[in-house]
Amino acid sequence: MTRKKLFMLNGAIAGGYGIALLLAADPILDIYGITPNPEGVYMARWFGVELLAVGLVTWLARDAAESAGGRAVASALAVTYGIGVVLALWGTLFGPFNALGWIAVSLSLLLGAGFAFTQLATPGSGSIRACPHNPDPSR
Repeated sequence: MTRKKLFMLNGAIAGGYGIALLLAADPILDIYGITPNPEGVYMARWFGVELLAVGLVTWLARDAAESAGGRAVASALAVTYGIGVVLALWGTLFGPFNALGWIAVSLSLLLGAGFAFTQLATPGSGSIRACPHNPDPSR
């Protein structure tokens, strides 16, 4: 998958979740097994704003995904999604999430791995076949 396609996928997923949390934080918290209270709903909406921001950044920057700025965004997202995997895993196994917490674990893992994977590619190539550790695509 190219970095541009990954930016678009991230834009759709993060933006979609962001809008959903802004508009329907109470039922979304409840679906994930978190008892909604006014403070939790308020914080979930702030989280929704941040997800919407990340989604908009990656969607609007999709045509610049192979630039130095795009690679910097991809690096930042690889790190933050990696942290998100740990946090979502803890929340699912020991914290407030019910079994649907595995959705958060899976999305963070897949998107984080995708962004990390694209960073292995030679800048501008968007393909692992041009990885600096394996310059010969036939191997």
